[in-house]
Amino acid sequence: HRPYTRPMRVRLRSAALLLTLAALASVALACDDGNGGSSTATPGPLPEGVSGGIYLALGDSIAAGSGASEPDANSYVALVTEALRSHFGEALELRSLAEGGHTTEDLIEEQLPAALETLREGNVRVVTVTISGNDLQQYSLAPACVVDPSDPACPLEDGLLEVEQRLDRILSDLRAAGPDTVIVIQAYPDLFSGTGHELARPAEIAFGLLNGVIVAVAERQDVLLADPRRAFLGRSGDLGHILDPTPDFHPNDDGHRAIADAFIEVLGLSGDAGEE
Repeated sequence: HRPYTRPMRVRLRSAALLLTLAALASVALACDDGNGGSSTATPGPLPEGVSGGIYLALGDSIAAGSGASEPDANSYVALVTEALRSHFGEALELRSLAEGGHTTEDLIEEQLPAALETLREGNVRVVTVTISGNDLQQYSLAPACVVDPSDPACPLEDGLLEVEQRLDRILSDLRAAGPDTVIVIQAYPDLFSGTGHELARPAEIAFGLLNGVIVAVAERQDVLLADPRRAFLGRSGDLGHILDPTPDFHPNDDGHRAIADAFIEVLGLSGDAGEE
């Protein structure tokens, strides 16, 4: 892997710019929707005329279905599986290696070896990756980070440099093992947005910095980005469990549906797959 020589603070300012541009692009897309829209349909990335194969899901507790009432049916991975079977047929097999609590380092150590072995079998149609949210947790106890994760006294930026390097390794290794496989990584929605939670502002900053890294790595490694951030903007109280009597930082069924829709959209599949 090539060395990283740019100062982290400069790179994170660049990441913030990427996020701003992405937000502007989302607004432009929203303005183009509906009557008078100028967007044109483009072919999806999935291969045509093939059936069966494997859908490989990697990641943390969100990918493992935490927060869903019935993970086997209502998690985003289950919903994406359903949509993929509409394209590849019922013979498509789901293999999920996702584990609650996993960080990027855990994924490299515990999920990546099996994922690479599966990819080398040559029958994987899609790989989805949801990882790095848990890499933020170690900073939640640092007073400076709780106030403002972008403060120089908060060690988050140095930690994100390591996250970036590990994400680069994960995606480059996956691509090398499956050069023709569709790979999609997820941006993290702000799970506190619009909730009024005391951590809402630092969470907004931290998720913004983390997503700047994810977006940059996805572009550099030429993989697809599933981006559910707009769906959660100001609505995380409705799409997650953070306001429940027993608070939980995971998405609920509606939140998993929103995340699934982001994957389904970028894969070029029908957005109503799995809905009643």
